[in-house]
Amino acid sequence: MNQDAIFTEKINLPYSAMDSSGKIRIDRLFNMFQDAATHHCNDLCISGLDMAKKQLKWVVSRYQVQIVKSPKWLEPLELKTWRFPWKNLYEIRQFSIVNQNKEQLISALGIWVLVKASNSRPVRLITHLPEALLTPTKICPELIKNDHDFNGFDHESEFKIRVHDLDLNQHVNNTVYTQWAIEAVPAKLLFEFTPADCIVSFLKESFFPDTILSCVKIENSCDTLITRHSIFLKTTMVKLANLTMRWKKI
Repeated sequence: MNQDAIFTEKINLPYSAMDSSGKIRIDRLFNMFQDAATHHCNDLCISGLDMAKKQLKWVVSRYQVQIVKSPKWLEPLELKTWRFPWKNLYEIRQFSIVNQNKEQLISALGIWVLVKASNSRPVRLITHLPEALLTPTKICPELIKNDHDFNGFDHESEFKIRVHDLDLNQHVNNTVYTQWAIEAVPAKLLFEFTPADCIVSFLKESFFPDTILSCVKIENSCDTLITRHSIFLKTTMVKLANLTMRWKKI
């Protein structure tokens, strides 16, 4: 890969990005990814603000994250991200976080879809991105199944959407969905386990002042915990997102 196509930045894990066990918070990790992707897109002149001039917007459709090892507070890190279009339908963006020894701590994949601002309908990339950015890859990373559907859940929590939850697109920022999902897991488990893998599929947008239901199905065996989450709009029970998380003992 052309090294110019890789965006790299030096970061340190801030205190605010750690949870109560000293591990990196998933929602803050997604913020780091989003910031790096936005900086890269700005360099390429295809940022959200660039697209807004065309009455378009970028929305995140999926994240797949693997946390091999959580960074430590203030540990010097290198975050890399690179992108490529897939079948003229969406952008696939990959992420890597390594330490000073080039040991990979975290890897991730994201899917960005370009949609009309007026109705959120997807558009083809070819008419809106520079030709130089439309060279596809021959290999698409594996998209892990995340379309679970259950008749019943083990736990659920209700949340009122706050103005603070909204982003520049005026809908709930993607990081908030992970907060809703995790809050539905019993606190006892949250103090015993830390996320190792997380897959998020964003299905529908949500807006202020809606109310949502965060529901979770739990599989707990030995040292591994698997939680499958669905986020619903309370008034209609329309599904907004699916999440699958694998946890490991702290």
